[in-house]
Amino acid sequence: MDEEIKHALVDENDEPFITFLNSVVLWGVRVLSVLVVLVILWALIDVIVHVYQQFAISFASLFSSETLFSTLGAFLVVLIAIEIFLNIIFFLKKDTVNVPLVLATALTAIARKVIILDYTAVSSDHMYATAALILAVGLTYWLITKKS
Repeated sequence: MDEEIKHALVDENDEPFITFLNSVVLWGVRVLSVLVVLVILWALIDVIVHVYQQFAISFASLFSSETLFSTLGAFLVVLIAIEIFLNIIFFLKKDTVNVPLVLATALTAIARKVIILDYTAVSSDHMYATAALILAVGLTYWLITKKS
């Protein structure tokens, strides 16, 4: 697999300096993949601690909207980190960016923001900007993934 990636990134006609820079980029992406796995584990531990703390407070508080929103936000952080990891792995395997996966990651991140947003503390301009962002990314995702 490494030879395929190296062959895709490096042309035999490239000068040695460009070959060296491509190798540095490949190692950087590998380091990022390890770091993202650590972030996923950290976020997973955070979700477990968060859910445990919610149970420990009181059973009745489990069903408050604030608790549900914060718990869903914590779960979505893990999903976003996993999607970022998948983006990195896809790049390492194919030497390309999977645009639908990147857009799906962006939509998940936007959804997390919408879920945890405190609607009493944001301005209407912020709400319109968020709606425009959802529309733009959603429309782009739809256009890229729709079947011809």
